[in-house]
Amino acid sequence: MFEAFRCEVCGETYLGYSKPENCPYCGAHQEYLKRLEEYERIMPDEISEKSHENVLKAIDLEIGNAKFYACAARKTENDLDAAVFKRLKKIEAEHAEALAEIIDVPEKEIPTYEECSKEALENYKQSHEREERAIRKYSQFASEAKNSEIKELFEALVEIEQDHLDLSERKISG
Repeated sequence: MFEAFRCEVCGETYLGYSKPENCPYCGAHQEYLKRLEEYERIMPDEISEKSHENVLKAIDLEIGNAKFYACAARKTENDLDAAVFKRLKKIEAEHAEALAEIIDVPEKEIPTYEECSKEALENYKQSHEREERAIRKYSQFASEAKNSEIKELFEALVEIEQDHLDLSERKISG
């Protein structure tokens, strides 16, 4: 039966015959995809000043990663790897958008220029460093969160970034 599933992390709706393993928009794990009648967006009523600052830092981190992935998608010579980087760019941009909604700030544009390589392997190495940094930061932000929704959001982002890290590790090790 054709159904609609909505992501509690990014708020996007997926239409299909079965629930996907991950949100096709932000990469959130299946547990965050809910049938419309079960859906409740992870959206805090109140947010501490510290968490507000951390969300702003996370937005900048996601924009920086999206900028890198956009460059890698343009410059990487292998079409399949370029497609992977393009998808990663869209996921990181979706994270930035979702985070901006949490604290009700305007979405930031993703700049078009960033230093990256034509070589996919070099870009996967850079990706690995960026994803490790995001995991460290989001783990820290989750531990600092006083609000359970903010904590859950950063924990979900850690899971997603871990998937990206696993991807880069597979690509680097061949």
